[in-house]
Amino acid sequence: MNQIELKILKKIKPTKMEKEAVEEFVDKLLKITGEVSKPFYSYPQVVGSIAKNTWLARNHDIDLFLVFRKKIPRKKLEEEGLLIGTTISEKFNGIYNIKYAEHPYVRCKIKGFEVDVVPCYKIKKGDKIISAVDRSPHHTDYIQKHLGGYRVDHARLLKYFCKQINVYGADAKHNGLSGYLCELLIINYGTFERTIKGISKLNFGEVIDIENILNESEASRKFNDALIVIDPVDKDRNVAAPLYPQNFLRLKLEAEKYLKTKKFPSPKKSTKNILIEKLKDKRDTDFIGIKFIPPDIIAENLYPQIRKLARRIAGYLKEKDFSVIRHFSWANEKTNAFIIFELENRRLSRFKKQEGPSIFSKEVNNFLSKYLKGNYKPYILENKFFVDTKRKFLNPETAIRKFLKENRKEIPEKIAERKIRIFEEEEIIEEVNRNKELNSYLVKKYFEI
Repeated sequence: MNQIELKILKKIKPTKMEKEAVEEFVDKLLKITGEVSKPFYSYPQVVGSIAKNTWLARNHDIDLFLVFRKKIPRKKLEEEGLLIGTTISEKFNGIYNIKYAEHPYVRCKIKGFEVDVVPCYKIKKGDKIISAVDRSPHHTDYIQKHLGGYRVDHARLLKYFCKQINVYGADAKHNGLSGYLCELLIINYGTFERTIKGISKLNFGEVIDIENILNESEASRKFNDALIVIDPVDKDRNVAAPLYPQNFLRLKLEAEKYLKTKKFPSPKKSTKNILIEKLKDKRDTDFIGIKFIPPDIIAENLYPQIRKLARRIAGYLKEKDFSVIRHFSWANEKTNAFIIFELENRRLSRFKKQEGPSIFSKEVNNFLSKYLKGNYKPYILENKFFVDTKRKFLNPETAIRKFLKENRKEIPEKIAERKIRIFEEEEIIEEVNRNKELNSYLVKKYFEI
């Protein structure tokens, strides 16, 4: 490990005192959880970075899993998991909330620690999972067996590197690298520096298969992602599936940059004043959008739903001849959610040129019977019929309102329950000027990889 890495590690590695405090709390947590869960024929297991000793200083989030027998019904697993979780919180005089992912779980705040109490089924390695979290104990076991000694510190360095360039976290908000993926990359390459070198040489769609479970062509047929890393405990899963292609590209370019400069990346200050006005002036484009109060659902469900709605509206605008250059979705998960579209033109002409069939097509008579009665007659260019037809929408606001009114099934259910308003260009300018987080998000989208 070189001096640069040692300097960073000194900053991000938990101190002996911090580590002892966490270990002491985890021991108490496991003891009490074991007592509470025993009557329910389940047992506790700490998973994630705390269990794998790859956690970063001052990051004390604990994933506490309650492992149940496979024969217990799903509903009973959820009920007993919640009962055990809330009881644990009460025994520690903590504060808890019920959270919802694939099934409900308990998030507790106890003595400065945030603990997620998550029920799962006990499955054997290679067995089909019953719930999405059933693999997690096997992930922890695998890392504990294959990532030991000095290499846990190299995993810390890779996690920190990814955090610094904003590609850490496989959750729906970040679409980056999970902690597990970082650990697997260190296992594959051996050290932080060799991992960075390896990443810098990766191409889109490349396959990493530590256990040689699948051959490369089979893996490429099975998965269609920017990076493919076969899960050592589940050959049917790509650990890198959540990684967006844009984030993969950023990781690769930042790895190349690090190898040249030997400088750890630092988060960039992304504030640009009057951003939208400057974009309008330089690009000669227009902006329009929608806004609503986010539904009270977990982030893992919220962000995919907002992005899905953005894609559907963008597709609708395209169908109505509005050229969407780019679209963005942003939320603070509590009070505001915005979808913003950048358009080539805000207003369209009243008529458009519509292509018809070839003059040799059997559809010619149908085409002529439909359009000969209009004020503007069909015409032929290079053996193909055309006709000038009247547009239904001349501005994007009208089109979006029509979509929101008549395409309710296209809007995710929880969002459809909210009052969705048009986000006018003047409001967008005002909001971006005022909202530093939104401003920073848009600056990164336009000016950074």
